This record gives sequence, C-alpha cells and structure tokens, in this order.
Amino acid sequence: MATLKNDWLTEEWIDFEYKKYLLMAYLQEVNSNFGQCKLFPDLLNVQKHYETTAQLKQTKEQIAASFPKKLTGIDLKKKSFIYEKFKESDTLSEFDSILDYSLPLFQQTLTQGQSQFADIEAQLTFAPVGIVPLHLKEGYLFLYRTRHSETDIYHYQIRLFEHHEQRGVRTTHIETVRKGVSTTFENLKLTLIKKRRELPNPATYLVESPADYPVQETLLPIAKRLIVKYVA
Repeated sequence: MATLKNDWLTEEWIDFEYKKYLLMAYLQEVNSNFGQCKLFPDLLNVQKHYETTAQLKQTKEQIAASFPKKLTGIDLKKKSFIYEKFKESDTLSEFDSILDYSLPLFQQTLTQGQSQFADIEAQLTFAPVGIVPLHLKEGYLFLYRTRHSETDIYHYQIRLFEHHEQRGVRTTHIETVRKGVSTTFENLKLTLIKKRRELPNPATYLVESPADYPVQETLLPIAKRLIVKYVA
C-alpha cells in the first residue's frame, strides 16, 4: 500500500520541489500497485487526496476573492471598475503552485484506477446461490477464481456508515474449501448451513472471476460493492 499523509500539503515547509518529490514518489508506488491489479486501498486514498486538494484550491480562491480590493480606475468601455489585484505572499504563491501541479496528477491517477476497477468488475460473474431469503443484510459470500480449485467463503454483514449516508460490508473469512467437478455451490451452501446453524436460511452470493486477481486488494472489495448494489 502506498502512503501519503493526509496533511502532506501543509506539513513541514511549503516548498514546491519538496512537495513534488513526495507526490511523485507516492503516485509512482500507486501506479505500480495498479499495474499489479492491486486497487485497494490505494484507489480510495487517491480519491480522498484529490477531493481534499480540489477543496483547498476552491477555498483558497474564494478567500482571495473576498479580500478588500483597492479601486484604481474605471473601464468606460466595459462600464466597470478596475481594482488592484490581490498580491499573494511567497508562501501562498508556492502553495498555489503545489495545488496546480498536484490536482491534475491526482485526477489522472484516480481516473486510471476507476477505469481499471470498472474493467475488472465487468469480468466478474455475480449471482445468488439458491433461494434468496427476505433478510439480505447478513449471509455468506463465495469468492471463486476459475483458475483455482478452491473457494473462499466469507460471512458478510451490511452496515450503515456515519450519518446513515453510505452502506458498507463487513466480511469475516470462514474457510477455504476445495471445489471438485461434482461439487456445486448449492451443495457448499447446504454444508455451510449444517455446520453453522445460527443462519438457517442465509442469503448467499457467488462472485466468480476468470482471472487470478489479488483477493484482498481487488476481488473482495469489488465483491462487497456488488453485494451492496444487489441488496440496494
């Protein structure tokens, strides 16, 4: 996982070359992870950095626009007043340069990651296993990569995040089982019910991948979102 502190823009000294070095080192590692199809948590972190940088730039422009301006003349042709431009300090100018440099790079990396996410998601097969019950907020997830003979089984719970604005899925790995030619996912579900009687009629979903993508960094996070989509 690539790391860049949340306050990297304002931490220590405001120097364009120094901040450029931090940013490029971070994005190089992110792009390396994307190249290995490892999307998370880097994709979410890049999105946060992009949103923070964009918000800072917007706020700074609003503050600069609100500063008192000195009237210097009148433009009769445009029928408007002419004001002296707000003069920034060297530190603010340096900070502005950092924002202007980093914002398009964050956006470019974010777009790349989102496009890769969409491409991988389009390759996955998502389907309920067996009869779908009325209670969908808790159940099981089967994560199966067709190049393997094993199925990762997870217990999932859908929970609301802060302010009830966003749903998230919490997963716990139960076991990894070998799936033979004669073993169906319905049989795996029935075996699971017999072993774990706390969920007698669980919602169960299968996410099948034709490629051997990383589980923790890619397949599992995408599978969680597919469950939320389906339940919603």
